[in-house]
Amino acid sequence: MLKVRNFLRMVIIGIGLSVVNVAAEEVEIDKDLTIYYEHSGSGDTAIIFIPGWMMSADVFEHQLAHFKDSKKYRALAYDPRGQGKSSKPVEGHTYQQHARDLAKLIEKLDIDSVILAGWSYGVTEQLAYLNQFGSDKLKAMIMIDTGPDIAGASRDEWVWYLNDDSDGYSRSFTEGIIEDRDNVISEFVKWMLENPSKENIAWVTQIANQTSSSVASITNATGFYLDYSDDLVTLEGKLPLLYVVREEVKSVADKWIKANTPSATAVYMGKHMMFWERPREFNQVLDQFLSAMENDK
Repeated sequence: MLKVRNFLRMVIIGIGLSVVNVAAEEVEIDKDLTIYYEHSGSGDTAIIFIPGWMMSADVFEHQLAHFKDSKKYRALAYDPRGQGKSSKPVEGHTYQQHARDLAKLIEKLDIDSVILAGWSYGVTEQLAYLNQFGSDKLKAMIMIDTGPDIAGASRDEWVWYLNDDSDGYSRSFTEGIIEDRDNVISEFVKWMLENPSKENIAWVTQIANQTSSSVASITNATGFYLDYSDDLVTLEGKLPLLYVVREEVKSVADKWIKANTPSATAVYMGKHMMFWERPREFNQVLDQFLSAMENDK
């Protein structure tokens, strides 16, 4: 079942304001889950943007605006279960299940040509899709600021967490989000932003507050164990791959990328939300990547 809503959204593009007509819809995945998504453009290939931990489709507003007049690509961003405006079921809060939800969304929307573009834990979600459903429908993969492995032995690896959690980083996002929610979200949001202004912090915080602490804790805890390196490496030379990574982890990310997927394109800029804070620069990278894909056909 599709419930269609249309609205006008004001977004800042470069130095000016633009009014963008974005379609907002809901699709019933099963009796317990309705997925909310937004889309623009009218091309045959869908670029599906997948938000990260506690985030929603809202963070991709500049990408939806960018593709609003596209006849080649349809840009789509959605809220995973438990996040944003999608249903908040009690069960199913693993990235493997998120990937199954994504597969059903693709099926329900009758999409046959897909570019997955995950951000943060959204990368884990897209790789969980690859792991379970293969690459038959995939035309390319875009990984935004996360590698395929979540935990490792040291900070010399491209990972979020240490296996022994000796720095307490994983614990803060599992136990901490339940025990000290406001502080954890506040510090996390400030860390993500290159410009942690009062307005930016408030905007991202209100998105995070749409996800319950228990859902946030479970998704983080189960994500800790996931490593989809082998799945991503199988795409080397078979599909176009793009990594857009924050500057501060360039050395470890570049080392992994060159060793495992050397034909991929890798770009480094800004901080964790670079696609939102640097939309002109980020979208230019997207355009160049898509143009190169088209020329290689």
